[in-house]
Amino acid sequence: MKFKTIFIFFNSILIFSFFFIFFMPFFIIGREYALQFWSQNWYIAFLFLIVVGGMNGYFLKNWKLFSLMEEENWKGIQAYLEEKLEKGKRISEQEARILMNTYMVLGQSEKLIDLSKILQTSSPRLFRNLAVELGVPYLLRSDPEGLANYYKPLYTEKQVKRQNWARFSWALALLFAHRFSEARTELETFQNTSEEPILFLLAVYLLSTLKGEDAVAQEALREQCDWFRSKYSPKQWARYVDRLKENLMVLVLSKFIQDASAWMYNKSEVTHGG
Repeated sequence: MKFKTIFIFFNSILIFSFFFIFFMPFFIIGREYALQFWSQNWYIAFLFLIVVGGMNGYFLKNWKLFSLMEEENWKGIQAYLEEKLEKGKRISEQEARILMNTYMVLGQSEKLIDLSKILQTSSPRLFRNLAVELGVPYLLRSDPEGLANYYKPLYTEKQVKRQNWARFSWALALLFAHRFSEARTELETFQNTSEEPILFLLAVYLLSTLKGEDAVAQEALREQCDWFRSKYSPKQWARYVDRLKENLMVLVLSKFIQDASAWMYNKSEVTHGG
């Protein structure tokens, strides 16, 4: 649905609802009682004006951005939001996510690193909310040193959102660096059924390549796979993953997640690692 259509539809519904509620007594209980109702409930009109004013203010404030999004003008979105940052203006989390997605659409993922540096200085709280996703260029590069330097400090910072993804990314850095023993230790922390399901799956998948001849570890992995398959059928799992596509980490690791899912449900063996 077009942005301008949503704007008009939203206002039409609100105005219709207000008139229906506020003037209904006039037609049902008559003029005298309606006047009494209005005198006792005048604040409804006041609240209505606040709601309409607030929501329309939000739309008008973001009119240019929403219009660019409606046109799918990614270059325009990039220029608009980068100009705000260059002028030292704060951007909201929604705007930051839109800029991040724009960089990905335009194939400019490296700019996420520049954005992370700006937010660390200008808006530390916003940076902590987005820090994990802002590090995806290191994943795309398969850069062990970059991954380690970026994510290791994050997974020990309790205020970082999606801290478990930072910890998992640190484990990937260890794998990429061929530090398999340390990677195994980190991945084993995800072998908890209360862990986020995608991270549980990826950790079990990677651990299956590192299990060696340890019979106890192999049995534990088999039990975990049985538990996972009993909780999610292939169709249920596919639907679950589809719901997480707004998570940039899930999007970037989509091929990895597909491979892990195929392994889980087809019981195919993987042999890389050591």
